[in-house]
Amino acid sequence: MPAEQALTEARKKSGPNYGPDGEGHLAFRRRLEESAAFLGPIVLIGALAMTGGGFSLSSRHIAGLVVWLLVVGLLVLGVAGRALLAKPFYWASGLLLGFAIWSALSSLWSGSVELSVTEADRILMYLGVFLAAFLLAQTNQRRQRFGEGIAVALALLAILALATRLLPHVFNLSFDETKGSRLQYPLGYWNADAIVFSFAAALCLWMSRRSLTRALRWFSVGALPAVLLALYFTESRGGILTLIVAAGTLIVLSRDRLWYLATLLIGAVLTLPAVFLTHSYSELANNYNFPPIVGQGLRVSGVLLAGIALTLGAYWLLRRAERRRSPRVERALAISRDRRVLNGIALTGLVAVIIAGILFGESAWNKFTSSDLGAPSGLAEASSRGRIQFWDVALEGFAEKPITGHGAGTYGFAWDELRPIAMTNTQAHSVYLQALDELGIVGGLLILGLVLFLLWTGFAAWRAAGGRERELYAILLGVSFAFAVGVAYDWFWQFALIGSIFFMATGILVAARCGQLWRARAAARAREGQAVETDAESRRFGLTIAGLAVAWLTMVALTGPLLVDHEIHASTAAAQENPADFESAVNHAETARSIEPWAATPYLQLGLLAQAQGDYPTAIRRFEEAIDRENHNWTLWYLKAKAEHQAGQKEAAQNDLNEAKRLNPLETCLTEGFEGCG
Repeated sequence: MPAEQALTEARKKSGPNYGPDGEGHLAFRRRLEESAAFLGPIVLIGALAMTGGGFSLSSRHIAGLVVWLLVVGLLVLGVAGRALLAKPFYWASGLLLGFAIWSALSSLWSGSVELSVTEADRILMYLGVFLAAFLLAQTNQRRQRFGEGIAVALALLAILALATRLLPHVFNLSFDETKGSRLQYPLGYWNADAIVFSFAAALCLWMSRRSLTRALRWFSVGALPAVLLALYFTESRGGILTLIVAAGTLIVLSRDRLWYLATLLIGAVLTLPAVFLTHSYSELANNYNFPPIVGQGLRVSGVLLAGIALTLGAYWLLRRAERRRSPRVERALAISRDRRVLNGIALTGLVAVIIAGILFGESAWNKFTSSDLGAPSGLAEASSRGRIQFWDVALEGFAEKPITGHGAGTYGFAWDELRPIAMTNTQAHSVYLQALDELGIVGGLLILGLVLFLLWTGFAAWRAAGGRERELYAILLGVSFAFAVGVAYDWFWQFALIGSIFFMATGILVAARCGQLWRARAAARAREGQAVETDAESRRFGLTIAGLAVAWLTMVALTGPLLVDHEIHASTAAAQENPADFESAVNHAETARSIEPWAATPYLQLGLLAQAQGDYPTAIRRFEEAIDRENHNWTLWYLKAKAEHQAGQKEAAQNDLNEAKRLNPLETCLTEGFEGCG
């Protein structure tokens, strides 16, 4: 075929990697690249998971530096010289970089330069993940291995999380890591765990049929009941929704939908005995009274292992029926692939949703929008848990500054000032609405355009693919779609682990789409007798230079806040270890101030240290310097008022306390005066 010949010729010209497979060093390099594609996501996901999902600045920035070093390594080794570039890559990377730049620019008018820069750094970290995935996923084989790596990492993570609940005596976790009935290890938030486990279940479903390795196919089937039980322990409605979206997308877009659906149903049904047994054990279900949990967890583990064995047996029977191709199986397959049947199912589902909306919509909406939070009631809960109020405040903030917004990372200030309920919160629980509040219409359009463009590119890649690749793109699109839905109702964007899954998946899809467009363009040029790609070398050289420049600037941007965070933690530790000697603590805080003089945190730390020493004039001055850099932060005004009160400046203290109350009128501790807030 002309297109394949043209592609082969272009790859031969671009470097020695694409010679005959029989050449030893080329075969070794190919295996090395495939191993990197498989192990890369396992290492990144595992490292971020063990540090709380990359929510903290230090873990996120360290991961960002490592990812960008990987990008630099790939560029230096010439991977960009073999990359197939097309418009989807330029648009996706351009939108992501544009979102980061606009977030950084918002520091010029932001209520906190420090917070805005930190948010820009978060996006730059995601850009590094996207570029690394794009560069690693340049062949069908590497894309397959990359998808398997993501699936294995998430499945192992779900199994580990489940084991901490069923076998608590083995892991010896702290109370903060295991408290509450909802499973929140390792990310510290059950809804974050739930979306990750839902991705794992959907990816295991895909891998059960499409893994290149027989052992991985059986592993994914056996892991499915454990992953589903882990999802049950989170008691997350959002996790169920994202599982439906991710797995549903795979089932709808696959010709093997009947087999996928059967496998999922088998896994779910054979997980139910473990679920029912867990529900009968109040100690295990509610995670209290340690001694009984151990025995109960062991019994549930035994039932789960039996369910896994039965799932594997049922899967073997399923594959046997598939190979036999009996008339009954063929007829069922034909029905499952009949477009008229599918349209009928879709229409029936739509009618059912409309009827349910008419019958129960009003009462469900009233419960969802209620400000009466009460105690969480698990999967049966109808309340939004404050999300309606979070979204209202975001829209109210957007109405105040619709063009530029208030600055990246500053939603927490708007919530404190405008909140209708007395709940502590720093996130709008919707990346789209938070972008409108913080970055105005420009930021809102950038994030929405980025997500929609990546989803459309994934759909286009799936539509143009065939065979095994088509199934891979279907599940990656399903995971990406589930993420896009999830970040509309929760703060998953702030977890580097969850955001990285999305950008790894979409990086693979963009690489696939670029390859499809490149081959189509190569075929058209070959038919017309033209050169395949006259400017390909210059484009790839430009990508290398631009990538190295962005990598250098990004690593500098990530290093500063990371060093400041380290110095502040060192200052706090020094003050706690030796309260009588604050010199080391002050030195660390001064170092942090010298690294980022625009940040409020170093001045806050210096103020607290001076206040602890009884040096109230210095404390007041440092708090004033912090307020100059973050003047909408009510805690800074309160701390300054407290220091003024201790210094005997009664009138100034009362004025600053009143300002703190204005910025956070529902904060009850402020009503107790200068000693009310700890």
